[in-house]
Amino acid sequence: MALIIIVDDDRHVRVSLENLLESVGYEAESVGSGEDLLAHARWRSADCLILDVKMRGMDGLQLLRRIRIEQDCPPIVFLTAHSDEETRRRAIEGGARAFFAKPFEEDALLEAIAGAVAEPRDREGG
Repeated sequence: MALIIIVDDDRHVRVSLENLLESVGYEAESVGSGEDLLAHARWRSADCLILDVKMRGMDGLQLLRRIRIEQDCPPIVFLTAHSDEETRRRAIEGGARAFFAKPFEEDALLEAIAGAVAEPRDREGG
């Protein structure tokens, strides 16, 4: 079962996404900040990370830059209420596999996650 870790400072978003992902057969865990993700014992073994952009402390783009330097970095999908074109461009250029604005289409998000999980991992790091 693929492990998806959600990083969002909104508890309701985390719970909703966990429920959605578990309903289609994924193992889902969540944390409330970028710092919490980096302290999470399983983040490197996740099959996909879902990141918010605006969070307390380290924002999603800073977190993206930090984790992309790791070898075997999990694929990253952004899901955010802050969806201006510049933020989207920076996320995609930084290595994100997909970028979705809230509210989002569940089927499109699940398709992006399935594609990210199926792709080979980045063995070289960012």
